[in-house]
Amino acid sequence: MPTFPSVCIMIPTYNQAGCIAMAVESALRQDYPNLKIFVADDNSTDTTETVLAPFIAEGKIQYFKNPNNLGRVANYRKCLYEYADTDWVLNLDGDDYFTNDTYISQAMQAIAAAGGNEVLFFQGVNIFKTDKKETIFKTGVHQDALLLRAKDYFFRFIQLRHFSHMSAVYNRAAAINSGFYEKNILSVDIYSFLHCALNNPDKKVILSQIISGVWLQHDDNASKNVQLKTHWYNYQIYRQLYRIALRKGYKKPACVRWLIAAFVQYFRAYLGAILRRFSYKYMW
Repeated sequence: MPTFPSVCIMIPTYNQAGCIAMAVESALRQDYPNLKIFVADDNSTDTTETVLAPFIAEGKIQYFKNPNNLGRVANYRKCLYEYADTDWVLNLDGDDYFTNDTYISQAMQAIAAAGGNEVLFFQGVNIFKTDKKETIFKTGVHQDALLLRAKDYFFRFIQLRHFSHMSAVYNRAAAINSGFYEKNILSVDIYSFLHCALNNPDKKVILSQIISGVWLQHDDNASKNVQLKTHWYNYQIYRQLYRIALRKGYKKPACVRWLIAAFVQYFRAYLGAILRRFSYKYMW
């Protein structure tokens, strides 16, 4: 009989009673044979626990409720470091959901073909969904799948434009050893994966065009914050990564080019978010 590495779908949630069942049901439809699913409830004050009661009673999921509200990033960290106990993990926020029932099976098949534990993470793409439209995330990868070294993923990150937290199946041990989810910032996911890539430069990364599911866009998304102070602090992660790359011995010109590109890309995206918020406020 073939052996299948263990995978866990971590579902952090807070006051998402209206959508948490959809996330759980989409996770339960995954056809991977060695799969665990748990919900980490960050001390919700709504009916989240009631909505999940049937899933819990039937033993379909594990349910953890934090005794105190920790916040988004600390709950991510608790999921990974304390609740998960598998070889590989995937983070599915409680307001998102899978549309591809074979996604994890496809990811793990690609990971096995590329060397198993020689792979740091696999990332597919997701659909952005608002109340008006759905859009497939477009990346700079112009092929079905791209296999590259982690250090090349880091230096080509801005060019490749390929990142999806909800589509990332990643090695739990490597993530913990690298200090995943240690920064309480908007882009803690991007920082965690780039930092991990720098810490494991010769491991492999797989970037795929396989669609995982839907990232639901609404006003409560952390990414909707447009305060300049918040984003300036968030941008500092790139400066920190730049300094880490220098300490690891990478050539300064390459690191400087990377930092400049990150600055341009980040604040272009930030200004775009402001314009979209302004247009929505005054046009609708």
